[in-house]
Amino acid sequence: MATPRQRQFLLWQAGWMLLGIALLASVGRLTGELAFVVSFVGLVVVTALTEPIRATVDWRGRLRWPLAVGALVFAVLVAVRTFEKLVGSL
Repeated sequence: MATPRQRQFLLWQAGWMLLGIALLASVGRLTGELAFVVSFVGLVVVTALTEPIRATVDWRGRLRWPLAVGALVFAVLVAVRTFEKLVGSL
């Protein structure tokens, strides 16, 4: 059973993702890469903003893996885009 804090975290994350995707679609820039970047930034921001100050919560430890994998994918996307820009400028 999810705790109220878990539900709050999931609602904030889902809201961020839906709002980001709607905003990207409304300006005609919706791609998989941009949707991932907006969702990942949202995950990082929501995780930071909902972090308890004095208590440690067990379920938040499981966020480490999605954050690590998301950071790796983000780094790969940045590297690929940078490489494309460098090769395109030659």
